[in-house]
Amino acid sequence: MDANLQVRLETHPEPNVRLDLMLSRPDLGRHTAVELKYLTAGWNGHVDGESFALKNHGAQDIRGYDVVKDIGRLERFAAAGSGWNGVFLAISNDPSFWRPVSHGRATNADAFRIYDGVTLAGVRAWGPHTGVGTMKGREAPIELVGTHGLRWRDYARVGDSPRSTFRALVIEIAGPGRED
Repeated sequence: MDANLQVRLETHPEPNVRLDLMLSRPDLGRHTAVELKYLTAGWNGHVDGESFALKNHGAQDIRGYDVVKDIGRLERFAAAGSGWNGVFLAISNDPSFWRPVSHGRATNADAFRIYDGVTLAGVRAWGPHTGVGTMKGREAPIELVGTHGLRWRDYARVGDSPRSTFRALVIEIAGPGRED
């Protein structure tokens, strides 16, 4: 819809950093970094004549770390200069991402829970008894600059089973001089 909008998928804006999507209007000095996550539970079904067979990804602790890491990366891009901002989008049919556990006990992954109503801010790190296998490749604590209140929104209902309800988590990250 905007002939001047540059859309780049899977770009590498800096060494060893991958960005899912970058939207740019260089003529206006505006750039939006976008990170996407699809957090699925197993589900098979048909929607508008199209077949779906979603895998059960599980590992909510590891996937939560990845979400927080993406948010930190977007904060860095948004702070990089005037005209930058970021958007994080997750879509899930797995209620364990948006619904808090009922046991009330602390866990080693509490810093990476992305339940509805959670606020992410400051340093996010694994608990002291986290297994080496859980943390493999994800050992580093993540320091968030901003404060992000998480609000999951209804996205789609494509059947009658609990796993046929999809919700979306959208986090907008404004950069210097941007309020959008």
